[in-house]
Amino acid sequence: MTPPFRHRFSPFPVSPGWLVNGWPRSIGAMQQVGFSQPCARDDLIALCAWAGLRVTKNRRRFATSGLTRIAGIATRNGRSNNYHHAGHFAHVVMAAAVLAGKAGIGVADRESLVLAALIHDLDHHGRRGKRYPLYRQERLSVRIAGRILLRHGGDPRLVRRLERLIEATALTSDAHRQAILSGDPLARLLADADVFASLFYERGLALKLTGMLKLEQGLADDVDSLLDGFASRMAADGLESEAGRHLLVELTASRQSHRNVVTEKV
Repeated sequence: MTPPFRHRFSPFPVSPGWLVNGWPRSIGAMQQVGFSQPCARDDLIALCAWAGLRVTKNRRRFATSGLTRIAGIATRNGRSNNYHHAGHFAHVVMAAAVLAGKAGIGVADRESLVLAALIHDLDHHGRRGKRYPLYRQERLSVRIAGRILLRHGGDPRLVRRLERLIEATALTSDAHRQAILSGDPLARLLADADVFASLFYERGLALKLTGMLKLEQGLADDVDSLLDGFASRMAADGLESEAGRHLLVELTASRQSHRNVVTEKV
């Protein structure tokens, strides 16, 4: 049985603010959270609370039972999926919390961002999804979550915004996605959170994650080529949010400094 998330976090920081304030050294704590070991439902709920999603009767954005239902579906997400499972959700939620802290967004926006991170690949169809038209998978995820949120007191305006945010995670550069990204700072943060692990984590772990994606999607290229190709495309296009760009610059500088020190010692 998977232990509660709070135990998997131990000795993890009390808040995402600790990660932001300790950046870039604090990325090591993020990398310690297991990816290939999917979380249980309560793990995801606890993680969302840690990230800033507070579901209370006073706020009434939607009922706690709605979040419980969504997290339950996320933990069953494509049991045959090697990559798009609850472990991926956990790391995207964690990255969203760090990016939100770096960007200094307000409480309501943070809640929307964390919720979008939780549901962005809900009921992902794995390899079958490769045959889908553009945005179909993203819209399927929002449709499932949206119905649950509306049944549990959610605001229709929140559901409509979630659809826009999640469409921003599609790997395309078409005009529709660009319009969303240019018009909504949360969309830019979510897009960066979705690719955070592959770009920010140390290469060994990023290769492991790429290998999971290769297996799930049936990709022909070797893992190194897939990761290097992805990194090259991202280097050319750049991250979407200012917060993401700042974090990556700081991390890259720190790693380069460490390599220089090692070289001097050798």
